[in-house]
Amino acid sequence: MSTDRVTATVDDILSRIHSGEFGTGHSLPPEAELAALLDVSRPTMREAVRSLSTRGVLTVVHGRGTFVNPVRSWTDLPTMISALERTESPRQIGLQLIELRRMIEVGACGLAARNRTDEDLSALRGHLETFSSAEEAGDIAGVAQADMDFHSAILVASSNPFLPTIMLPLQDALSSSRRRTSENPEIRGRASYHHRAILAAIEAGDESRAKDAMRAHMTQTRNDIANHLSDQALGA
Repeated sequence: MSTDRVTATVDDILSRIHSGEFGTGHSLPPEAELAALLDVSRPTMREAVRSLSTRGVLTVVHGRGTFVNPVRSWTDLPTMISALERTESPRQIGLQLIELRRMIEVGACGLAARNRTDEDLSALRGHLETFSSAEEAGDIAGVAQADMDFHSAILVASSNPFLPTIMLPLQDALSSSRRRTSENPEIRGRASYHHRAILAAIEAGDESRAKDAMRAHMTQTRNDIANHLSDQALGA
């Protein structure tokens, strides 16, 4: 059984769910019919269904069928985000993500101020230098990546191994949002200012100041998303 074929079949089923062909709360066609519809073997189809079941997209009820679950009950973040991007605007998704980031990153920044090592500080300084160099070169993708790397380094500096893992599934969506906002030079300037305030607080080992600095940055980022990202859903 080809892994690529299973992946393509998973994508096909998701596409049909997104389009409404396979509706929420409804059952998929019977096994033989579904395999024929997707133009794959039954083993490939079963593996694709199994994969989507582990993500919370489908529920297999023996003797009754395989049912499509509501998006908000899905358990795989990248799969959920992909679905929401078809129905919600980049602005709305960005605002929802910044709410999550605020809850996680403010506390993480305080931990980073308490636990950071010389190696952590060197990494943070390096990412800010890369940010500045990319901005001077007009490299928007580089700016967005350096921004993400700076925030990821704070999670590492917290010394809590769960924090980077929690944020990892969100990276693609966060990267997309950052690329859009990083195109605006005023937003880049505000982000650079807040990054340096955050770094100064972490260097000083001041937990309260570090959390306040990150909280201010999250407020700035929320305002920038609200004012500059589109209200038009990608799938609309």
